[in-house]
Amino acid sequence: MKIAIITLHRVYNYGSALQAYATQKIFEKNGCEVIVIDYVTEQRTKGKIFKGTKGKNISAIKKPFYYLAKAFSILLKERTFGKFVKNNLNLTKKYITAEDLEKDPPIADIYVTGSDQTWNSDYNEGVDRGFFLDFLPEQAKRISFVASFGKKELDEKEIDTTKKFINRYSALSVREDSALNILNNLGRNDAIQLIDPTLQIDKNDWLSIASKRLIKKPYLILMLLYNEDNHATEYARKIADEKGLELVKICWDLNCPPMVDKLMTHRQPSDFLSLFYYADFVVTNSFHGLAFSVNLEKQFIVVPRNEYNSRIESLLDLLNIKDRMVSSMEDALKISKEQIDYEKIKPILIEERKKAEDFIKENIR
Repeated sequence: MKIAIITLHRVYNYGSALQAYATQKIFEKNGCEVIVIDYVTEQRTKGKIFKGTKGKNISAIKKPFYYLAKAFSILLKERTFGKFVKNNLNLTKKYITAEDLEKDPPIADIYVTGSDQTWNSDYNEGVDRGFFLDFLPEQAKRISFVASFGKKELDEKEIDTTKKFINRYSALSVREDSALNILNNLGRNDAIQLIDPTLQIDKNDWLSIASKRLIKKPYLILMLLYNEDNHATEYARKIADEKGLELVKICWDLNCPPMVDKLMTHRQPSDFLSLFYYADFVVTNSFHGLAFSVNLEKQFIVVPRNEYNSRIESLLDLLNIKDRMVSSMEDALKISKEQIDYEKIKPILIEERKKAEDFIKENIR
């Protein structure tokens, strides 16, 4: 059985790259030949990212330096993620637009959308028919695998188009309960909710592609999405001091910020896995920071972001560890001293993985 997956794999983001790898791995474990459709989209081409919008508000004197720094950053990120994608995903030829896909679609028995926010019209700058597999003939078999809309409800103007695309899918699985509600409102009440693919494969699978240990001393890893702090660095510094750990931050900065002992910048996904696996403690505000902390059985706390915490809260609730999300120094220190019992979490993950496996087996016949 040949499976073609369309997902967000060309994004400069650890979660996106690793979920794409996990999705491919999951279908391979179920006996499928898997290809990943190398769909970049116009807004994710290097040229479009380079031009951006921020540079328009910068003075003429500073603008050359801004674009030089941005070009350097894009080059580093392309090397960081491009190498991982090339070495670990079974890619098709490259497609930029849905029209490109329509002219020469990849050949497969079943086409899969997901995982990640493939159906997020804000992120995709409109309803992207490529991610809805609209380039295929009507009779082609389409399924979604842990796909996400990335928001709680659709805009009025996108409802009719989305409904038309969704009705072509023979089976639907999504990541959040909000996505189930959206599909119900579109007339599809047959979808199921599954855990993120990064949690569907176990620790040994991830360690098989992780780098060797990168930091010799015991350390705390700090990972903050978009550098949105909310006192997380202060919590991390205090916890690290109490536990006698070095504070290591993984991010895209080039200058080490205050309170941080060591900066791990522009690291490959394999390094990301290593940094989490060998960490003695984790402080994060990222969903995938949480997911890998759980999968690699780390002690951690989560600091809420200003918005978009629903996925994190949902996973913590599923695993019965909601107290690991903290919003004060007092709670951070208190919870950091309490050990997570992974023997209670393992059965939950096993059950959720079985649910996902059953979905795949039922829909790849």
